[in-house]
Amino acid sequence: MELFDSLIEYLEVGTVAREMRDSLAYRLVAPKLNLPDHAHAAFSHALDHLGNVREGFVVSLRASDVPRLSELRDLVKAILIEWKRAEEVFGVQFMPSEEIELPRTQLLAFAHSYVTFATIPQLPSDQVTFPQSRRTYADIHAPRTPGEVLERIEEMEEVVSEMENAPLERVDRYRLRRTYGFFETSAWLVAFHATRFSKRKK
Repeated sequence: MELFDSLIEYLEVGTVAREMRDSLAYRLVAPKLNLPDHAHAAFSHALDHLGNVREGFVVSLRASDVPRLSELRDLVKAILIEWKRAEEVFGVQFMPSEEIELPRTQLLAFAHSYVTFATIPQLPSDQVTFPQSRRTYADIHAPRTPGEVLERIEEMEEVVSEMENAPLERVDRYRLRRTYGFFETSAWLVAFHATRFSKRKK
């Protein structure tokens, strides 16, 4: 049952990524038009997914993974600030609980994102739809350290929010392309593995 649930969650990640890619494409093609309701929903679901990615990153991070002490200090500071902000804004209190909640969804989201980061530069050219002269993301390098991973997650959260609410000309093109490439590659990976899984079942 757990394997089936995990597969359903994995397929849902692909749906969120595909709908986000399509909504970003809509904004690029028709920047002056209002977003339809389903596009607003896609932006909301993408932010929820990125929240899970962030939580999965925090849960899986080990001090031994961080090459420099200064980077480790920055990561701890960023995480503590995030918790403090949640307490202030949402009234969340991080108190000990007798119940243990396994972060399966968060770890799945982060693990898939980590693979996605590495796959973006290798995405087949016929799958690249971002409007550009050459169909490639080869120049978008995967983050190399935990600090860079967190920076990329934060960048995507910011770009998703900007693309839903701000005029297109205010959104940095390079940051947008990295975010677009992430969701496009994420959707492709899920579709690719889902096809292989269905063939194996037969």
